[in-house]
Amino acid sequence: MGTGLIKRSASESSSTVNDSSLPVLETTQDVNRYIAQSATLRTNGTCIEPLAFWSYVWRTIRELSGDDAYERYIAQHTTNHPDTTPLARKDFFLYQQQQKWSGLQRCC
Repeated sequence: MGTGLIKRSASESSSTVNDSSLPVLETTQDVNRYIAQSATLRTNGTCIEPLAFWSYVWRTIRELSGDDAYERYIAQHTTNHPDTTPLARKDFFLYQQQQKWSGLQRCC
């Protein structure tokens, strides 16, 4: 299975792609999972595609900074609590801020 990061030679990439081989992506989670799987950094002595590399870097930065926290929350919530509705994005970030700053009991 190719990752999409490695540039193939002209002879390797001459195969045709039909609609049945394309993935069906219905939700944002499916798109994120497909991007994560296709952007694995593998270099078998060939060059890495810049767009896929920067996509991988951007997703890593989002994960480390917590910018994708809501998407991770939705994925976790639908897995563990499918019978309840998740918080809205605005309520989720408000809850996170309250949790972060509620423990401060002193000024310094």
